[in-house]
Amino acid sequence: MSSQRSTSTPPIRLGMVMAIRNHPDHPYPINEVYRDYLDDAVMAESELGFDRIWLNEHHLSRDQYAPSAFPILSAIAARTGSIRLGTAVSLLPFHNPLRLSEDAATVDIISNGRLDLGVGIGSAPVEYETFGTKREQAWRRTWEAADLIRQIFEQDVVDFDGEIFQYHGLTQTTRPIQEHVPFWWGGYGPKSMARAAKRGYNLIGCASEVFENTLDEIGRDRATAQIGQVTAVHIAPTFEQAWDEAQDGIHWWLNYHRENTGHPAGMTDQGPVMPGLPEAKKLRDIKDLVFVPGMPMYIGTPDAVMEGLLADVAGRNGRITELALAFRHAGMRTPEVRRSLELFRTEIMPNLR
Repeated sequence: MSSQRSTSTPPIRLGMVMAIRNHPDHPYPINEVYRDYLDDAVMAESELGFDRIWLNEHHLSRDQYAPSAFPILSAIAARTGSIRLGTAVSLLPFHNPLRLSEDAATVDIISNGRLDLGVGIGSAPVEYETFGTKREQAWRRTWEAADLIRQIFEQDVVDFDGEIFQYHGLTQTTRPIQEHVPFWWGGYGPKSMARAAKRGYNLIGCASEVFENTLDEIGRDRATAQIGQVTAVHIAPTFEQAWDEAQDGIHWWLNYHRENTGHPAGMTDQGPVMPGLPEAKKLRDIKDLVFVPGMPMYIGTPDAVMEGLLADVAGRNGRITELALAFRHAGMRTPEVRRSLELFRTEIMPNLR
């Protein structure tokens, strides 16, 4: 089929990624941790004018990683009026899709139609073992669950005959008020990105040539496909101050994925930092350190952070339509996060928008 490339470039969208977690080495009360993240979300709308809030999901981690995105999104919905609310991502292998569809629909109702549903497969062995999910079934279970949820959202009566899930004559009475809830795929595998493009999903994580090429192959206009780049950010008046404040949280984030998922988080152009990450205070010395290729981190002065973000928006890593920015890292306290957000608002946002 012929390619349908869009010739217009819409303004970049701005999202805030919230991985709600404590830092095990210097924790503070978990209710205060949640309060601080929720306040960040309100600020993202009221003072920053962001377009979207993204909530992560993980389970059984000693950093108390938030496992339940939908109650948190409901709390944010009750305190905001226009910002969109998304999961990045709901780990479908660990959920009953009918039950998840009810929670997601409820958030869409409470928020007056602001839900984006990001889905993925998950990667932490402890989650699979504890939930009793067979890893060899994970891909099939994930795609079946996503297809079923979409049908539940959009059809009055659902007949679904999958290998894992079967429903006949199912009528879900609690459904989203949006006619079509946007679906997003979160994952790095080229096959899954191609499948997401074919299913009409958006992409959250990083730009993907495979995703873009698949859009062209199937004749889907690229303008209909959003791509969010997840990016860690912390801004301070000096490079050293920025790293002093963020280093423990960044180090924990990278090591969390290395230890819990086996993913080589913390990479450079030469590949994963090996044999292991250095201590937190030495991360700043690693040139061009990223989470994974296409998912950068910018820790530094306003000018340095802006330079990196503008290059990404211009397509350095491929086409993106949204910067999904993580500002609060494990263990960080509110004054330094607020200052970073204020510097972003005054020094960087006008150049992005």
